[in-house]
Amino acid sequence: MSKYGETGMKILVTAIGSMAADIVIKALHRGGHLVVGTDIYPREWIADAYNVDWFVQAPPARDEDKYRDFIMNICEDKGIEAIIPLTDPEVEVISSVKHGLLSEGVLACVMEPESVSLCRDKYRLPRFLASLGLDNTIATDRFDPHALPSWPFPWQAKPRFGRSSQGLVLIGNAEQAAYLKDLSNLCEYVVQPYIGGRICTVDVIRDGKDNVVCIARRELLRNPSGAGLTVETIENNELTSTCCWIARTLDVIGAVNLEFIESPSGSFSFLELNPRLSGGVEFSHLAGYDVVSNHLRCFQGLGIEAYSGLNKMIIARKYEEYITETLL
Repeated sequence: MSKYGETGMKILVTAIGSMAADIVIKALHRGGHLVVGTDIYPREWIADAYNVDWFVQAPPARDEDKYRDFIMNICEDKGIEAIIPLTDPEVEVISSVKHGLLSEGVLACVMEPESVSLCRDKYRLPRFLASLGLDNTIATDRFDPHALPSWPFPWQAKPRFGRSSQGLVLIGNAEQAAYLKDLSNLCEYVVQPYIGGRICTVDVIRDGKDNVVCIARRELLRNPSGAGLTVETIENNELTSTCCWIARTLDVIGAVNLEFIESPSGSFSFLELNPRLSGGVEFSHLAGYDVVSNHLRCFQGLGIEAYSGLNKMIIARKYEEYITETLL
């Protein structure tokens, strides 16, 4: 069994309590891999902790030094050969030690740290893409209570380095803008003109040979954390072309997800890029493409599989309960 062969690797998957974890674990097991799962919560609190081959409780990634040490130690202790992180903070920390891990024989399935940093910055990224010619970005500025933007209300405001729609607020008037001043004391905010419409998420996979696959979905129902609950898979040549351009411009390697607002007229405005597998990546699997396995192939130096075409469908997500421990 080759260390970097197509099957038989020992792979660390983080945040296995997150929405993408179930399909990631299933896809890796189907590929013949062993899965070590981590999460910040105890095993009994995480249903998928019973679906991995080993489970280890992890410290929060916000404690970067402690989390970095944890990752390095677990890779050594468990003989980890590849890591697939599932949340933004973990991606950021793991990308910072990507090359150190590689020197120890561990593939960190994340982009380069500079690319991750740019994608995580909701102020810099849209302005950077606009400066290179992307004309469907949304005007974006840092919130300054002493120099409010001249755009008419409503505005959309969100933490500059936020995740999962946490802290997202709609500002409808000057009084609400004053409220945003209190929020901005906790973390830096960016503001944009509000654009109505449906969210569209695109799973984008690009390998080192510049092959790109895009699978898009329109979110029909969405929870407050920004996760699609019911989606419709869609095809749109303009949207696909935009995603391919962004992926090549940012030198994306692996699977990421891009979000857009689709206006009632059918135009698409770029919102953000999350440098990780999407929470709804299983939708793309059901639509006919194995994103998880192809994400891994990108970092193994293998070309991704071609996409034979979209299966148009509406897909609904449900939740299921599990007993993880019986208390006497």
